[in-house]
Amino acid sequence: MSESKSQPNTKVSVTSPLIMTVVFGLALIVLYALVGRIEEYPQVSFLAPYKEYILVGLVVVLGHLAVQAGTKWIFALVQRRSSTDVAGSIRIIARLVGYGLIFSFLVSHLTDNAAAALTMGSFAGLVAGFASQTVMGNTVAGIFMAVSRPIGIGEKVTISGKTGTVTDITLMHVILDTEDQRILIPSSTTVTTVLIKYKQSD
Repeated sequence: MSESKSQPNTKVSVTSPLIMTVVFGLALIVLYALVGRIEEYPQVSFLAPYKEYILVGLVVVLGHLAVQAGTKWIFALVQRRSSTDVAGSIRIIARLVGYGLIFSFLVSHLTDNAAAALTMGSFAGLVAGFASQTVMGNTVAGIFMAVSRPIGIGEKVTISGKTGTVTDITLMHVILDTEDQRILIPSSTTVTTVLIKYKQSD
């Protein structure tokens, strides 16, 4: 319980990552446009033969920074409305989607093949879907438990063969304390397995 209560003190800023995301995104757009017309600027026209490499470098570097800042903003935003473990899981999914979009753009740019980019984008979406399947399952189960309240904090229970006292219930996990362990049981497991509740007199 002490760990879950201390989470608000560790919440990260929402504004700063959002500003950095916008800055990196705008920088990428502006520099990409400028490099695309590099032949028109005599001072740097000698770089024209390397234009494609410069554009790829810009997309990789600034795209990476934008994804990192953007997913940090998503983490902070979700953390304020949910738990840290849910926010961390969603951040991973957002990173997969972000890097998938960057990779798809690079494929399209280097091959001038929109179909190839679409294929890679679909693949990235498929990966993100598989990655989010467990997260969404646990999140839905956590919402179900919050509504139906099959167990409460302070109750002694056995879930999936693990016995302990419920100390916290998040969207992703039910946390049990034993004499020498803290056990995190996924919410989806809690709603799909046999749940044993002990009477208070026990």
